[in-house]
Amino acid sequence: MRSLSALCALLLSVAALAEGGAPRTYGVQDGSALTYTLIHKLHEVKGTAKRLEGKARLLPDGTLQVAVRARVEDFDSGNANRDAHMKEATDASRFPLIDFKGVAGAVRVPAKLPATLPVTVKGRLTFHGVTRPVEVPLQVTFQSPAKADATGRFEISLEAFQIERPSLLMVKVQDALVLDLAVKLAQEGA
Repeated sequence: MRSLSALCALLLSVAALAEGGAPRTYGVQDGSALTYTLIHKLHEVKGTAKRLEGKARLLPDGTLQVAVRARVEDFDSGNANRDAHMKEATDASRFPLIDFKGVAGAVRVPAKLPATLPVTVKGRLTFHGVTRPVEVPLQVTFQSPAKADATGRFEISLEAFQIERPSLLMVKVQDALVLDLAVKLAQEGA
């Protein structure tokens, strides 16, 4: 009976150690992308940046810290003239980065993999030299404890970031800019 109690205590302590282990740091990998969708009365424009930088740090208490950025010049809509206008409208030479830093709580690597969980990251987005609070709802799919994909969609206001809305045929684009995020993450040192 004593050995059974000792075994149970050992298993519980191993589980507690696993729960409260070291922080995990994940780096953003190739294949990640940030896509904007801009809507005009006559058409819709999408531009994608495929070079993202960033990290996500998952702490033992379930806190997830995220920092991701993209260079404005990396967005490609498939039309060089349109991309040049976008860089002009966003003053990319003065404000070359779109930067997000945020935190989520109660995030755990699922015991059974692969698994997808909803995560809402609350943070601050800096774009065009303006920093605003944003919430980014994500679906995080863990393939393993060391690899995950995060996808999400959120909307920002061009005017809130002090960006003059471009016009086509004297009609301005909508104020809402939709951002789609697809990030591949791999644990560093794994």
